[in-house]
Amino acid sequence: MNAIRELRKTTNMSQSRFATYLGIPVANIQHWEQGVSSPPNYLVSLISRVMRSDGYIQNELRPEQIDAIRQMQATLAIEDLLLSDSEISGIADVVTGTISREEFQRKLKENYSRDGKHR
Repeated sequence: MNAIRELRKTTNMSQSRFATYLGIPVANIQHWEQGVSSPPNYLVSLISRVMRSDGYIQNELRPEQIDAIRQMQATLAIEDLLLSDSEISGIADVVTGTISREEFQRKLKENYSRDGKHR
């Protein structure tokens, strides 16, 4: 999961508009979303705090949650799983406690056939 992309998607804003909303260069948003660079955890936490305050999200992400999301992404990438946007959002749901890890894994398994290909 890309935390910045997920946060931006909740606003339905373009990268340019999201950058303006946050008062940062659009290049930063582009680089973070493309994986060219990563924002520091405190910045993602600060952005989520602002977004929560503005009513875009219900719960802000704590740095340890962001780390857990990144760890799950890395594990899934190693296993060569290609996730849809909704499945990537599911990672955040696990970390924030919206769904259990077991429920998330069950949903992932349902979306993959026995030969490991996405349905």
